Amino acid sequence: MPPSVTEPSGAGNGLIDHHAVLAKLAWAAVSHPGEVRPHNEDFAAVFAPTTPDDSWDRGPLFVVADGMGGHAAGEVASRLATETLLASWTTVSPAAPAVALRNGVRAANTAVCDAGTETGRRGMGTTLCALTLAGNEAIVANVGDSRAYRVRSDECVQLTADHSRVADMLRMRMITPEQAVNHPARSMLTRSLGAELLVQVDVVKESIRKGDVLVLCSDGLWDVIARTDIAEAVNAIGTPAVPTPREAARSLVDTALKRGTADNVTAVVVRITSDRPIPAAGGRRLFFRRPKA
Repeated sequence: MPPSVTEPSGAGNGLIDHHAVLAKLAWAAVSHPGEVRPHNEDFAAVFAPTTPDDSWDRGPLFVVADGMGGHAAGEVASRLATETLLASWTTVSPAAPAVALRNGVRAANTAVCDAGTETGRRGMGTTLCALTLAGNEAIVANVGDSRAYRVRSDECVQLTADHSRVADMLRMRMITPEQAVNHPARSMLTRSLGAELLVQVDVVKESIRKGDVLVLCSDGLWDVIARTDIAEAVNAIGTPAVPTPREAARSLVDTALKRGTADNVTAVVVRITSDRPIPAAGGRRLFFRRPKA
């Protein structure tokens, strides 16, 4: 299911605001160009049919990409990568979710590399963070510094590792978290789609249960919003003020804008509303196993 996209003049990928409430999950995708940059180089899209999930032959897929490469090129890269991954996910014969996800991201990388040879698009690239649900697991693929979080009760855990110079220095304890905030290399990526023909894709798996919320976002959001703020925003889902993930996603994006983010802002919020496997058809497939008791 493609996102609702409006494309005001000069806004690149435009404003994205789409959502759905399904039997076992509810989700929303919101993207905004921001108040500083004239173009939205972020893109977000979702595959999650509204038909009962016992007819699905693969899990839902949620994708966030943050393009780079200047005017036009960045927005092309993020949209091309996302749409290529979705096409791979929905048309290639079903495979083990982690394998299908990694293969789809690699196909997206090839598409961006090929398009990057065209005049005016040389050097373009994009981050990409994608989430699927397989049985009682969340599976996340990541290249770059767009992030995935899992919120459970008041705990917000980052599931992905940033592929950036600053993140590497933090992991090696060369700098402190406080120094990282304003470090001159904080925007330098060590891995992205479109940079090389061969790309290393991180894939992580985490258990999920009813009440968990998964959040995908670009750095325009996580750069100005702490994990505690993310947890507070999504834990309000189900209240009169925030009845669905759509209001939570909008709240996160609005908060980033109010705090003066200098980038495009994108948030995808997925709330698990059932303890049963997603999709139900997965219970009958070898690659969607129920966890052992």
